[in-house]
Amino acid sequence: MSHSTEGEESRRDQILRAATMLFSEKTFHGTSVKDIADAVGILKSSLYYYISGKEKLLADIILETVKTLKEDLSRVESAEVTPVEGLRQIISAIVRFNTRYREVGLLWLTEQHVISSLEMDEVTEMLKQRNKFLEKTLDEGIKMGVFRPVDVRMASLAIVGLCNSVLAWYRPSGRLSDEKIADFFCEFVTGGLLTSS
Repeated sequence: MSHSTEGEESRRDQILRAATMLFSEKTFHGTSVKDIADAVGILKSSLYYYISGKEKLLADIILETVKTLKEDLSRVESAEVTPVEGLRQIISAIVRFNTRYREVGLLWLTEQHVISSLEMDEVTEMLKQRNKFLEKTLDEGIKMGVFRPVDVRMASLAIVGLCNSVLAWYRPSGRLSDEKIADFFCEFVTGGLLTSS
């Protein structure tokens, strides 16, 4: 059954936000369907009009959120910028994603074992595309002589790891905004990659 009216979409957004908060605070297993229904202000039986189950809800939260990163990186890829600028924009997109959707990022790291592999295939594929785009950008920079020769796969993993580290320590009330963190990471990474001129 399709639920496509504006009101129903708004209610679904409320459910996704409430579930994200509860899963983050109480863990997936510690959160009941009734907890989610109570947080949204509807009956437990009514919640099943919008969701088919708790596991599918978690999968939907992660999938719909990761799609925003895919869209950001697609815009970078179609911008036809230099490898240096492309790398800067990739790092900025990943950092911005991890700071704005920190709760979902942590859910992906801690709760993905509860989601069936079938549910996660699309997320896994999007993250593979992110890695391939990053490796392609690094490889192009090396071929152009802008970046020094490095193991592209290892460099890509290191960059993603650095960007993902904000999931562990970033706080919106901290001294650095997500833009400042992204700028620092960009300078840090490109400083180690750029060839001396």
